[in-house]
Amino acid sequence: MTFVLLLTACAEKGEEDEEEGEDTDQRCASLVEYQFPDGTAASFDGCNDVLADATFEFDPDDPPEIRGFKLQFAQETSPGDDCWVVVTSRGICGPGYYDVGSTQSTQVEFGTLDCRGVPDAFESTYVATEGVLFLQEVSGGSLPGNFTGQRLRTQFVGSIEVDTTSGVRAIVEFDLAVYIKGEDSEESDCLRTD
Repeated sequence: MTFVLLLTACAEKGEEDEEEGEDTDQRCASLVEYQFPDGTAASFDGCNDVLADATFEFDPDDPPEIRGFKLQFAQETSPGDDCWVVVTSRGICGPGYYDVGSTQSTQVEFGTLDCRGVPDAFESTYVATEGVLFLQEVSGGSLPGNFTGQRLRTQFVGSIEVDTTSGVRAIVEFDLAVYIKGEDSEESDCLRTD
């Protein structure tokens, strides 16, 4: 299930979730930077518009393990703005380094069409051809059990650095904690590179 977090500022600890009536303890910090071959750069706070989705492996003896996820960070919440980055990962098996590319564990796409500060020559959409995802923390909680259909406080802390064939580089830093409804996934191969 996809979780949508719309923020103008990060949610503070203890902020009330009106729909569920519980303490959500959500947070978001993110910086997206694009670097261009002509030496210019543009950046934005990706927490203005965040989408998060994940699949978990549940085991009666172990805490939930995140096996795959999709994160989207965007510059604006206004419809029609086209300034974003999407990260899709599979074969996740805890903190560490994961390769980025079309045949690797992680794929990264981004759009710069409406990003502030982007030169006209680089307003486009891109697919990363190489790079690395570093996950410092990736967690669905510390209690063992099957949480299918339940909301899990899910944390992603890490960074991404990728390149494209056009010479455009994207660097993303993120520290995100959101509630995602548990969706069970079969155990998959670990694609960590370290």
